[in-house]
Amino acid sequence: MTHEKDIAQEGERQLKIYQKYQRRENTPAVFFPEIRLCGKWLQDLGFACGEEVTVKYFKNKLEITLNPVAEVEPAQVRRRKR
Repeated sequence: MTHEKDIAQEGERQLKIYQKYQRRENTPAVFFPEIRLCGKWLQDLGFACGEEVTVKYFKNKLEITLNPVAEVEPAQVRRRKR
């Protein structure tokens, strides 16, 4: 017997902003803000490994949208003549 959960289409997550250390040649090291997104909840929302997203940014706001998958026709295989 399986129990299917309703996947929440909307929600809220509290995340921490980390420091990302970046070493540079001939200049002092620099720290940048880093936000890490990972977890099953992303998969449940339709995000899969290897896919691409678009990040729109505004003052104090980020919007992440999954890019549509482009349908690519298979390349024709050319065989060498013997």
